[in-house]
Amino acid sequence: MRKTTLTEGGVGKAIRPEGRDAWAAWLTEVGSPIEAALDDALPAESEKPKSVHRAMRYSVFSGGKRIRPALGALGFRLGGGRGDGGVRLGAAIELIHTFSLIHDDLPCMDDDDYRRGRLTCHRKFGEAVAVLAGDGLQVLAFEVLATLPASAERRLRVLHEITRAVGTAGVVGGQVVDIESEGRRISPASLRWMHERKTGVLLRASLVCGAILAGARPGLLERLATFGGAFGLLFQITDDLLDEHGSYKTLGRRRGRDRVLGKATYPATLGRERARLALAEAVAEALSLIPVEGDMGEVFADLVGTVVGRLPEGVLKGTQS
Repeated sequence: MRKTTLTEGGVGKAIRPEGRDAWAAWLTEVGSPIEAALDDALPAESEKPKSVHRAMRYSVFSGGKRIRPALGALGFRLGGGRGDGGVRLGAAIELIHTFSLIHDDLPCMDDDDYRRGRLTCHRKFGEAVAVLAGDGLQVLAFEVLATLPASAERRLRVLHEITRAVGTAGVVGGQVVDIESEGRRISPASLRWMHERKTGVLLRASLVCGAILAGARPGLLERLATFGGAFGLLFQITDDLLDEHGSYKTLGRRRGRDRVLGKATYPATLGRERARLALAEAVAEALSLIPVEGDMGEVFADLVGTVVGRLPEGVLKGTQS
């Protein structure tokens, strides 16, 4: 399994033995099937009402790392699943994720002009259509989930996990605290609570739901959930640090937006140095919780390195202020 080094006071770059990139290889394997499942699920732009269908497709196919659908497919594979159930689940999760991004960018939320290097949905199509496009994506996601190729019991368990991850116990709840915390000092515990829900729960649910759909045993489900929670935290700390230090190419938007809005982030709450230390701890925890051994374990380790590796070298080593 690949090792990720922790330098004194920071996070070292992940080491890929013999140039391997296990996460990229997994994305290559499942990427095209996920895109095909998304294309199949979404109404054609020519289908009425055309404006909202254009907006839905524009937002879904605007790029993105596709981490959540790939995790759904990975959980399905680890649980012993066969067929296209994993990628169809992944497509549904990506529809939900895109709905949350469209609404997150709205003027009443973060009022962002760009997402993934393109105009945000409301800047491209207008605020009303953007709201409806997000609504449409969420409803469509649950239509896909309701028709997954599995027993009714497994589909119901997946639906339960996803609804909790998206609702006030998850993404919605995290977003509420995010908005209410703007311009305020909050405790590190409140910050972690917010990030676990706004970001972590859907990442965790992606892995767990894939395994549930495949009929995995409870032990694997528990290990996937534990890793997913740790990974969600390091993902959000990395994202917070990227807003301070990342380039437009990496972010797909101007950096420093969180600071302008007075967002509660790890750098704002803890300071940049303590935020870096928190990231180092989160990386170490995630790597200690990789749920499987062998080649598939390397996929998880490489995912951690890939996410953290988006940060500039100086941030990772603690030499960039």
